Amino acid sequence: MNDVYSISLTFIIERTIFYLDDQDDVGDLYILAEARGKEEDKLLRDHMRKIYNRGTFYVNNQRLRERIKSFKFYKKTDNHNGLQLADLAAYPIARHIIDPTRANPAFNILESKFYTKNGRKYGLKIFP
Repeated sequence: MNDVYSISLTFIIERTIFYLDDQDDVGDLYILAEARGKEEDKLLRDHMRKIYNRGTFYVNNQRLRERIKSFKFYKKTDNHNGLQLADLAAYPIARHIIDPTRANPAFNILESKFYTKNGRKYGLKIFP
């Protein structure tokens, strides 16, 4: 697995499952991704199918199957609220990673929303 989108999807799913495991009352998980092109979408869909069937290094497939109910692609032109929210959050996070000393009030707000357990931020993964 060398595709950065596949690696990112795995990280996001693992952290989401960790978070959901710590919650008392949660519903089902519906994952949406922004469509990027026929071949790119196929690669990501295949990767999702693989981890759904086999699990990841940290989360077995049974835990994934209990939580994840669907995985769908949406085009940017679909104007989906979830994609808009992801776009709004991605830029300040990337800017913080590139230059953590630069003022970034949007990141300061987002940082308080990251999944944290025992003082460790599991909701933010920097790779490599």
